[in-house]
Amino acid sequence: MRRAASTSEPRRRVAPAVLSIALALAGGCSREEPVRMERLYVFGTLADVEIRGAEPAQSRAALAEVSGLLNQRQSEWHAWEPSDLTRINAALAAGESAVAPASVVELIARSRPLAEASEGLFDPAVGGLVAAWGFHTSTFPVLAAPPGEAWLQRWREVRPRLDQVRVEGDVVSSSNPAVQLDFGAIAEGLASETLLEVLARHGIRHALVSLGGDIVALGDGNGRPWRVGLKDPFGGVLGSVQLDDHEALFSTGNYNKFRESPTGARWGHVLDPRTGRPARGAAAVVVLHRDPVLADASATALFVAGPAGFERTTRRLGLGCVLMVTEENEMLVTVAMAARVELLRNPVSLGPPLDLGPDCDGRAPAAAD
Repeated sequence: MRRAASTSEPRRRVAPAVLSIALALAGGCSREEPVRMERLYVFGTLADVEIRGAEPAQSRAALAEVSGLLNQRQSEWHAWEPSDLTRINAALAAGESAVAPASVVELIARSRPLAEASEGLFDPAVGGLVAAWGFHTSTFPVLAAPPGEAWLQRWREVRPRLDQVRVEGDVVSSSNPAVQLDFGAIAEGLASETLLEVLARHGIRHALVSLGGDIVALGDGNGRPWRVGLKDPFGGVLGSVQLDDHEALFSTGNYNKFRESPTGARWGHVLDPRTGRPARGAAAVVVLHRDPVLADASATALFVAGPAGFERTTRRLGLGCVLMVTEENEMLVTVAMAARVELLRNPVSLGPPLDLGPDCDGRAPAAAD
């Protein structure tokens, strides 16, 4: 297993390129304070941690624990490099049970209500489908041949679901040997949640954590709310949004991890469990919430839902702040998100903002209609 490499450097000011998604706020009061950055390579992506206002020894201790924790989670959760998860998936494919580390058991438990609320649009049991499309890789675009229609038809006939996974204590099993677990749509959310707990335990009051471009905030940035950029699926920056203490901003899109269709269209890495094919309709989805696990899984579910399922899925997941840009450069947004985001350009509106209340916390995800 390749361990997470890191580079760290204490700084008195934030260098412009330290966090590419972090944007400076103009105006307002601020305080000059020490800044420490750490960059880790984990989960096949970049993890950036920015700590403000802490003593150097305090920052070093917190970052050492963060690095160790991410390395441990990679060895437990990685979907294609040797890990506890690949060992578990091999056992499931053979019709056998396997002992799972506590973190994998937690991932399954946290995924269940979200899979139900999203009506299976988010489902970590489809790892075999992800592999078949060539997305178990860190190299993009994917150039390998896609699965054929006959393979997809067989997969749809035995479609694996998370509710076919049983957990008894620390033992995982399934009645369906097609079940292959892949927590790529929730792992960064749970890891972010845990990292905030680690930082707080070390007395860190102000930090910004980015895992693969998904952001969680602790405290504020230099006496002002954090402001982070939103990537435009058509290139550049779409706009920015302000993050308060313990808020998370998660997104997914067709702009980084993708493959090209035979006609040259871009197929993103998010797959639709109903069809077995790359989800179409959405180009990017952004979710802002205080629960990073919910935000992470919801971004994937909404991308699969597409514009036609935007309102239903947003309501079922109990979200308040959501923005979707479609493949046709159209935009769907909630009232609360529209109040938080500052756009640099305006995609074509697909109707008035969806009114789900004035804040981003929403309500609890729905278990049923």
